[in-house]
Amino acid sequence: MRYRFAVPVAAGVAGVVLTLAGGVSGVPSALADPPPGAEAIDSYPVAEGNFTSPTDFYHVFFQTPDGRHCGIGPNGGPIGCDAVPTDAPPGTNQTVVQYGGTPAVYRHSDTPTFTRDVDVLPEGHKLTNWGATCGVGYQGTVTCRGYGGHGFILAADYGVLW
Repeated sequence: MRYRFAVPVAAGVAGVVLTLAGGVSGVPSALADPPPGAEAIDSYPVAEGNFTSPTDFYHVFFQTPDGRHCGIGPNGGPIGCDAVPTDAPPGTNQTVVQYGGTPAVYRHSDTPTFTRDVDVLPEGHKLTNWGATCGVGYQGTVTCRGYGGHGFILAADYGVLW
């Protein structure tokens, strides 16, 4: 089954059309290149604060200004958020890039994977962990990119997977 979505990327930037194919457990996964503007996180400064957990060695975690929880595992993943946009498939509750350079997916998890008691990552800042990067942009939009160039943009009302 194939899905086609027109997704706004940012204010003043034309929408991007993604073609999605069936992925993990029937949930669509992306087959697209990074959208225009995804590289903006490269220019963000690295944030300072408490972004680690005493029980999760070599992981970093953060909260967004609007309360979503995200994290970056070592060695390329997992990278993701315990959140999905309103346009995600029903029943999903995580946005994730897995190990091995595979495209991002929406999935369901019975337990939070990326929720920890850590600091808020301010707008316009990023965290990098072993080659993977996540940053928070305008109005709390999260952009994450892992090994192999795959990643996602997660806003409250839309998502872009690649």
